[in-house]
Amino acid sequence: MVILLVSTCLLILVVQIILCLISKKYLVALYAVCYSVPFLGLVSSLWSDTVTLWPIGDYSFYLDEQFVFRLSLVWFLGVAGGLTAYLLGLLVPADISSSRRAFFSPIDFKLAGLVFLSVSVFFVLFRLINVEAMLEMFAGVEAVVVFSIIAVTALAFAYPSWYMLTFSALLVLAYSVANAMTGDRDFVVLVVAYVLGLMFRYSHLIKFKTLLCVAAFMLVVLSSGVIVSMVRMDVDLTTDNIEQFFLFNSWNAIILPLVQQLTGFWDGEHLRYGQTYLDMFLSLAPSPIYSAFGVVKPITVDNPAYWYFITGMGGIHAAGVAFENFGLFGVFFNGFISVCFLRFVDSGWRDQDFLQLFLYMLCAASVMHWVWYGEISLLNAMVFYVLSFGLFFAMKLVRVLK
Repeated sequence: MVILLVSTCLLILVVQIILCLISKKYLVALYAVCYSVPFLGLVSSLWSDTVTLWPIGDYSFYLDEQFVFRLSLVWFLGVAGGLTAYLLGLLVPADISSSRRAFFSPIDFKLAGLVFLSVSVFFVLFRLINVEAMLEMFAGVEAVVVFSIIAVTALAFAYPSWYMLTFSALLVLAYSVANAMTGDRDFVVLVVAYVLGLMFRYSHLIKFKTLLCVAAFMLVVLSSGVIVSMVRMDVDLTTDNIEQFFLFNSWNAIILPLVQQLTGFWDGEHLRYGQTYLDMFLSLAPSPIYSAFGVVKPITVDNPAYWYFITGMGGIHAAGVAFENFGLFGVFFNGFISVCFLRFVDSGWRDQDFLQLFLYMLCAASVMHWVWYGEISLLNAMVFYVLSFGLFFAMKLVRVLK
């Protein structure tokens, strides 16, 4: 039964990726890949009697153990929910009309872009000059800078000129260098958002050879992230160590909490009935506000639930959060509603629609953290998107009243 489930999951994953690439739904394809990568340790069940989820500790299981079947079932329900949403989305006609009357004008966005640009340049220069400084006193500043750079690049794509396209690319490169110098890997999500935004904006130019080049480039970016993590942890850059870090990294660690969940809480006595998702909304305010009132923030970006924490092991897969709250139904529904949302965002480029492209790139930057560390990352991106409207409106008032 395990072999059947794993084979079906791989088939669903391949089919969904092919459908996404044909229809140019690159954001949905990214989500599908990120969702399934942590479960790929189960693939060894096709040729081996054991499954190894993590090389250290008691994370190797025989094929006939109940846990292996349960984990395979969770993977199947998650990808099945996503595929169901995608297929149903094919029945809904895409609205790519560009005749909508816009409240904001391009000049409003460009004036706001100066603010985003100032924040981005200041932080990048700060990181380049003060390599060891992490600005830990400003909670969430890293995400704000990434989102600000995304706003600048979205402007460059929506209203293209060689000057702006070149400058935005250099800004992304500068941030990546500054980020890598401090041992962080957040530059990976920015580069992914940049590439997907570019593909979304110029989707009519994307051919099969282009996709192959993008895939090769993404592997290089992923490899650089792995190397940065190894250097940060003072691991020797030997062939064996690099191979080990590729096979077992953060994207594997986030599946480990499911071992305890599916072993000790299979019967449903643990269900929280959405409390975790409510806590996510209650955690959207900046951390200093909670500290000022002496309140513990329910959820942080690196720890997607107060009931789960393993030191140094990263987050928890979105399927684990869904299972904790609503059981197996939650796993299926989480995959379903996630793909529904992404299909809505990835609805086809509308000419010079900055807000659409801005939202698309914010989601692209959030997908990996969203799937691997909890929906709080996506919610933070949406809060930034909504708050940006206040800045756009202020720029409109300045322009009108001047």
